[in-house]
Amino acid sequence: MPGDTKAHVARQEKKRARRPKPGTVKQLSAVLWRAITHLETHLDATATADEVDTAELCKLTHALSQSASTYLKAVEVGEFETRLEALEKAQTAVQDSPQRWAA
Repeated sequence: MPGDTKAHVARQEKKRARRPKPGTVKQLSAVLWRAITHLETHLDATATADEVDTAELCKLTHALSQSASTYLKAVEVGEFETRLEALEKAQTAVQDSPQRWAA
């Protein structure tokens, strides 16, 4: 089959190597926060304009609410990750310490 050649596998590996590494929750939160502040500024300017474009106002409001919702989820996940790491460290410390059995 044409798909089973070594050249095909090499191309797939090269493509996979070019892919950027996934970001962190902290990076995502920072990007979302910048987007939220930008949307908020634009929403304020649109709402206080002499001629309010209702369609644009609705789109901006929707985008802001979606971004804020995603930001809150990212913050929650970041907090859970921090707590989980602390629990894992504590568990490792307990497992590594010599245990004394009561007589």
